Amino acid sequence: MSDSREDAQAINKAMNAGKTYFKEKYDLNVEFTRHKFNPPDLGTDVGLYGHLTEDPDTEVFLLINYETLEVVTAGVPEELIKK
Repeated sequence: MSDSREDAQAINKAMNAGKTYFKEKYDLNVEFTRHKFNPPDLGTDVGLYGHLTEDPDTEVFLLINYETLEVVTAGVPEELIKK
């Protein structure tokens, strides 16, 4: 990332894609409250941390590539995963 405006755009795109991912895959509404970019030498991934919209005590995590919007991994409490 080269400047803070590009960073903000990448984060907004990643957060929107992450919200869609959780809704489509788990039928969960989430709110992301913080993020952390991986070091550039480790790729173009960003970690998104947040919680369920209706339950702020239930935390979720998503590692997503901010260029391709491909989800690398997701963390959601096991009891919420619909099989």
